[in-house]
Amino acid sequence: MPANLTPEFLKARKRLRQAKEPEEKLAILEEMLRTIPKHKGTDHMQADIKRRIAKLRDGQSQSKRGKSSGHDHIPREGAGQVALIGPPNTGKSNLVTSLTNAKPEVAEYPFSTLVPIPGMMAFEDISIQLLDLPPITPEYTEPWVYNLIRGCDLGLVVLDASDGELIVDELAELRGLLEEKHLQLVVEAEEEAEERIREIPTQIVLNKADIADGTEELIARMPFPASSVCAATGHGLDGLRRIVFDALKIVRVYTKMPGKKPDMTEPYTLPQGSTALDAVGTVHRDFVERLKYVRIWGSGRFDGQQVPADHLLEDGDIVEIHLK
Repeated sequence: MPANLTPEFLKARKRLRQAKEPEEKLAILEEMLRTIPKHKGTDHMQADIKRRIAKLRDGQSQSKRGKSSGHDHIPREGAGQVALIGPPNTGKSNLVTSLTNAKPEVAEYPFSTLVPIPGMMAFEDISIQLLDLPPITPEYTEPWVYNLIRGCDLGLVVLDASDGELIVDELAELRGLLEEKHLQLVVEAEEEAEERIREIPTQIVLNKADIADGTEELIARMPFPASSVCAATGHGLDGLRRIVFDALKIVRVYTKMPGKKPDMTEPYTLPQGSTALDAVGTVHRDFVERLKYVRIWGSGRFDGQQVPADHLLEDGDIVEIHLK
């Protein structure tokens, strides 16, 4: 039976994925329980929500945090958080070094990355956060690695193109290990995915393409969008920046004061599908109640057009907010 989840429930679930504090999680879970449709198709989801509420109320999450390594949470910065995922020695750290200002240890031997290392990747006029993570292996992976993947906006699965046909099996093993932790690599996350399953939008990066043969054939065999790069030489890195931006499914919105030139230096970033009203609330939440109208440069029929509050924004739009 389809769940037919309400818009209120789906919005609450999105907030839950970003929540970090127990009190915030508890409030959102209680909201989800209030707004979830009550029928047979949601029995399992209702039970899972109730279990999580009880766990938070009993203080079990607090005792778990006491045993935490301290790596479970990396403060989010920039327009999105992207986790680099993969087996050992595929060049994740080298990739982060080449794309960001971070300086992880780069070595020819596996398991040189022991802690999460964030770095900011520039793309045109915004920055995107990359997380260099320890490898995922069948032998052992720290639980906090999976927790960080769960909270990211996008997964970059980095594979060694020089491994040839072996990467098909490596990817299958990696997906299996993630699924054991209720993490599922997908091309695009679905709104009505089962609550306990965290779908991770995924891009494949075949690194070390300069020493690999048959890279194009390997790309064609990947179950997710894939590209080839060489972190050591810089080949394909500019294209990868664009790929990451597009995969995050965000738009950049600029603002201007009436009668003045727009500020094109620091755009706001919003999810694709955001409206003019969403942009107003992002600039300042109090402006929503005081809004008179919005003018748009970019996606309107003409520059400076007055648009309704539900006007869908496009990347590069300029908004001029008029208040009462």
